[in-house]
Amino acid sequence: METSVTDTRPKFSRLTEGKTRQSWRAAAPAVVVIVLAVALLGYLASSVSSSSQRANAAERDANQYRDQVAAMGKQVGDLQKDVALLRSPGRTTVVLQTPAATGKKAPAADSKTWAAATWGELPNGKTWMRVSAYGLSQEMGSGKAYHVWMQPASGDPVDVGALEADSNGDGFAMKVDLPAIDQGKAVILTIDSSDAKQPGETVARADLPKLEAAMKAAPQQAQDQNQAPAQPDQAQGKAGTDSQQMHKAGK
Repeated sequence: METSVTDTRPKFSRLTEGKTRQSWRAAAPAVVVIVLAVALLGYLASSVSSSSQRANAAERDANQYRDQVAAMGKQVGDLQKDVALLRSPGRTTVVLQTPAATGKKAPAADSKTWAAATWGELPNGKTWMRVSAYGLSQEMGSGKAYHVWMQPASGDPVDVGALEADSNGDGFAMKVDLPAIDQGKAVILTIDSSDAKQPGETVARADLPKLEAAMKAAPQQAQDQNQAPAQPDQAQGKAGTDSQQMHKAGK
């Protein structure tokens, strides 16, 4: 009679499968923690990058606003300066007329051209000039333009500006930082090339009066006022010295 023997020894596959299942179960929390950590680091990196980009954008916007405010402040300052000059009566106003006494007849197109030039002084000792011209010809040749020149007592003429005639034949020009008020000689309205460096054909002219610079007298006057109080002290000191000498002589 044959007897069957049952193999009760554990098989290797079962042992390995159990260990594998146990190892995965043990490693699962660690894997979850690692995944969460990586996700958190990615989120933090993304947040830092976004914050850095927003900070850079905000800084750029702030710089642009600052530049705009500075530009607007400069424009406001220039406008205030122009308004102050336009409201100022200046030191003198002269009328430019056609040169009748020079022996040369003015062109017929410009026989009715004339201008008024107001000349004023700036706090830094320089001068400004605004010119309003009338009766300008609107049919200028190609490359030609009206120019106003300020002729100083010495040196080359200074271009005050070009005059562009409107529909009525009127024009305007203004310039600052011209020579001092005591250095003026004449104002000339000419027809030149648009990029002229010297006066061309004279249309109208006026001599500037002899004026004294008012801005140079103010510092000298302040200096005299500062020195004035010292004179009584010197007189008192001198009187005290004389009295001491007389007292010694009396002894």
